[in-house]
Amino acid sequence: MKLFFSAVLVVLFAACSNNSQTNKLSKLAGLYKLHIIENQDSAGVWKQQAWASGGTGYIVYDGLGHMAVQITPKGYKDFQWLDEESSINEKKIQQKMDSMSIPELKAALAEFSSSYVYIANYSIEDTADIVQHDRISSSLPVVWNTKVRRRFSFSGDTLILLVLNGNRRLKWIKQK
Repeated sequence: MKLFFSAVLVVLFAACSNNSQTNKLSKLAGLYKLHIIENQDSAGVWKQQAWASGGTGYIVYDGLGHMAVQITPKGYKDFQWLDEESSINEKKIQQKMDSMSIPELKAALAEFSSSYVYIANYSIEDTADIVQHDRISSSLPVVWNTKVRRRFSFSGDTLILLVLNGNRRLKWIKQK
């Protein structure tokens, strides 16, 4: 009988612990649109970062431990390149590049380099409002398989992510 109750307690504790982690993950769940990226100057004043001004960005947390983010500068969505089918065809890509001048190639490289994307698993620390992104893939190969931590808070429907050990914060508006 003692063994039975011990087993029941272990199962209940595991279920509560799993439920607690699920609640933490769901705290961030949703789709958010980028409102502003700000840097803090040496006087402590937050100022909008020019790179993303007028651009577009989205971050999504699925509530199950997976997330994705994309931030693009102003004008990125208007860049004319190839249609979707051609963009996955090596021959069409090569033909396009071969037909471009050096300035056009440089402009294309600059445009494609300006899109910031990554996909990650995420977890929330037990003792603080810190979310850790364990990056799986990115538009920047150098950050694949790296971890980043962000302090998070909410102000109404706005998610604020603060870069730890840095001077940057990103404000995201929850989408309905």
